[in-house]
Amino acid sequence: MNAPTGARWSNELTASLIQADRPGEVFQTAALCMAEEFASDGFRWIKSRKSLERRDDAGRWERMSLEPSYRNRAGQLIEFAIGQLRVDDALLEEWRFTNHPRTVVRADSALGIVCYTSCYDLARVGFNNKVILTRPERRLACLGALCDQIREIVLPWFASTRNPKQLTHAVPEALLGPFAYATDLIEFLVVHNEPEQARLLIDRVVALEPKQRAAFDEGRRLAQDGIRSRPNWHTPEALGWTSATLGLA
Repeated sequence: MNAPTGARWSNELTASLIQADRPGEVFQTAALCMAEEFASDGFRWIKSRKSLERRDDAGRWERMSLEPSYRNRAGQLIEFAIGQLRVDDALLEEWRFTNHPRTVVRADSALGIVCYTSCYDLARVGFNNKVILTRPERRLACLGALCDQIREIVLPWFASTRNPKQLTHAVPEALLGPFAYATDLIEFLVVHNEPEQARLLIDRVVALEPKQRAAFDEGRRLAQDGIRSRPNWHTPEALGWTSATLGLA
């Protein structure tokens, strides 16, 4: 089958996507199509991590992971999903490494993390993160629809966490819960010389979820004990402890 005229990807990739038979071939070709689609946005396909990634000169690292279904069978089902979005920052990682008494207890693998979300959580804003590519004649349209959703929903999600001067108002509420990434975002703002934005973000978090106030106050009390009281990552007391330790409130 020849590549249709006017396809959004190169003729070679388009033909390969249509003609591929085995699920692994279809998945790999679809990933390369997506890499071509978002190359102008700075993304590359990293096969070893099964993710589309982009880095900038300032040390920011954004990742979209692709997850093929364990149920995939040739001729029966070929499906994959956008599983996770993750943002890391090299300056933040270095600060946490050298200032561990001033940051919460977390694994070394998470030292650079700014925020993270499962794409299943984006369903609330209309994101259908799964794509079914079983039928060759439907693959171009289905993959194209997923790419359109990524441009409409996922790329703005990344953008909402990028600019320290705008982050306080732009960041999605889903990242600000008691077990989410408010603490990480606060540290990101402080490291990037935006302490006032960090204070405003703390105010926004507490206003969004008044039930966090008790945990916030407890975290501030714990901070009086210094490094001995360092809370674990993703605990309700972490935000209050961080705000006091960094002198934000």
